[in-house]
Amino acid sequence: MNNLLLSAAIGDISGMPYEFQGRTKNYDSINMLLPQNTYTDDTVCTFACAESLLLHKDMAQTLRKRGREDFHRGFGERFAQWLCASTLQPSYHSFGNGSAMRCSAAGFMATSETECIELATQTALPTHDHPEGIKGAVATALTIFYAKQSKPKSFIRQHVLQKYYPSWTFLAYSDIKTTYQFNETCQETVPAAIICFLESRSYVDCLKLAISLGGDADTLAAIAGPMAYAHFKYMPQVLIDNAKKKLPEWMLKINDEFDKAVSCRRVYNQKEYLKFTPEHITSLQPNEVFVFGSNLEGMHGGGAARVARNRFGAIMGQGVGLQGQSYAIPTMQGGVETIKPYVDEFIEFAREHQNMFFYVTRIGCGIAGFRDEQIAPLFARALALDNVCLPRSFVNILSF
Repeated sequence: MNNLLLSAAIGDISGMPYEFQGRTKNYDSINMLLPQNTYTDDTVCTFACAESLLLHKDMAQTLRKRGREDFHRGFGERFAQWLCASTLQPSYHSFGNGSAMRCSAAGFMATSETECIELATQTALPTHDHPEGIKGAVATALTIFYAKQSKPKSFIRQHVLQKYYPSWTFLAYSDIKTTYQFNETCQETVPAAIICFLESRSYVDCLKLAISLGGDADTLAAIAGPMAYAHFKYMPQVLIDNAKKKLPEWMLKINDEFDKAVSCRRVYNQKEYLKFTPEHITSLQPNEVFVFGSNLEGMHGGGAARVARNRFGAIMGQGVGLQGQSYAIPTMQGGVETIKPYVDEFIEFAREHQNMFFYVTRIGCGIAGFRDEQIAPLFARALALDNVCLPRSFVNILSF
């Protein structure tokens, strides 16, 4: 899937003409390619949050920077005041739907439920740290995350709508449309958007259902759109082209970079993992293991060995094998030929422990002084194991 972030932008752009004076409940009257449609604050904030998560920038600073650069996009009064302050201000405890409209990157990027909740919370905290504001972002991101994993709509109704908005659990679109009114809170926007997604038959149908509720049309569509794209895996090219014509260059760049980053994932045992071992690993899920280069004495004093000892349970004095959430492969005892037996032992261990997922670091390529070209061939047999993740440099060498 490409153009992940555009799934929110297209919803925003399509709904923009129907937000205020153009508000409608007539599904058939909606034209998603009106000449005057353009992006609003929903898209600015969506791409700012994605930029922060993708490039590890400060979330509040990035939101403020991008919002101030493109100020006349319909920001809410309190958010506009937050942007206009001479210095970065603390959160103003909002429970407005702004937290839900901007969090789609968290749902697409996350590789686990826990990570999804953490990332969605990060996107909300700068301004929407009210419990309802955070809940709106989390519920939206989890819906995207589950849909991306091809969970059925019944699962999402139970594990998102029923869990976070229980009074909406058994409501149908027809139950809410007649009386639904313009509302900018998470409490009234997020569950309505989820219902639009749950009853939709396509991405376009989902947007038109959201817009024709007659409420905060652009935001409803910006929230529901990514849910529908994650589920249906398709958006019409004409809508993609229209959006790309109207978005600034920095957004198009983030859109491409985000797609590239998220595409570097793999699915194993119905969970999503990274395709390549990242350069820096600071946390692991319970079933994940950090594979590092050690010495036979188990003196984990530097490089990845130090990380393994400080973070992942490596034991001083143990130089080989599994210890906590880490696995040691000795690399300091001689030439490459002395490392190979330990790598072979690791590969067999990984083959026998399919319940674990192993992130192999660039063992031997730091303090030990070997080159990637020398170490990568030792892991050739690991390419066939879906539960072993190798550094990109190793894979590139092995795939040449």
